[in-house]
Amino acid sequence: MKTLKMMALCYIGVLFFASCEQMPTAAEEPAPIVAPDIIIPVQEAENMYHRYGEDRANLIEANINIDDQGNPIASDDPAYVQATRSLTVDYKQLKQYLAFIEQEAASTKTDITGLRIYLAQYGPSKNNGRSTVFLNPVKQYGDGGISDDVAFAIDKSGKEPKAVYVDQCFKVPSQRSNQANLTMPVQGNIQSLAGNDFPFRPPPTNDPDYQ
Repeated sequence: MKTLKMMALCYIGVLFFASCEQMPTAAEEPAPIVAPDIIIPVQEAENMYHRYGEDRANLIEANINIDDQGNPIASDDPAYVQATRSLTVDYKQLKQYLAFIEQEAASTKTDITGLRIYLAQYGPSKNNGRSTVFLNPVKQYGDGGISDDVAFAIDKSGKEPKAVYVDQCFKVPSQRSNQANLTMPVQGNIQSLAGNDFPFRPPPTNDPDYQ
């Protein structure tokens, strides 16, 4: 009887120590995240920022700062509009946006292959017609050796939602009105995944450096 009790105690002890070895210790920390390949040096970012200012921003400002009589508006005039040099995306809002597009894509069993950033411009009645960007997820299109990443939205007009290419959801604005025709039957049931409304920022007056 004593032998059986001793064997039982030994067995329980072995199980206890084995389970302890399998339990993670509180001191363990997650492995550090390796910097992705898209990270560039700060100096390279500064060089790129200045290059845009010298080769692009000046041309934009010269083109948009024209009065009603066709005369250039001086840079010290209150009506002078500086070119957009950066846009700030609220970090929490960006995370919410990413979670939302992942949720909508998952509802259609669609894999997001990228996040496309489109250069764009507001209409004249908003933000002085400034340059901006908007975001849209893309998915892979095509097979047989020919494929591309295409922006998509979610069509919720049927029983099951489905991912559709954005060019199926709108008509190209005419040159005359520059306003898309949104009267297509499917339009009211389309969940757009395009994100915008980021605060724009011209360069500081006395310090146009990347900052």
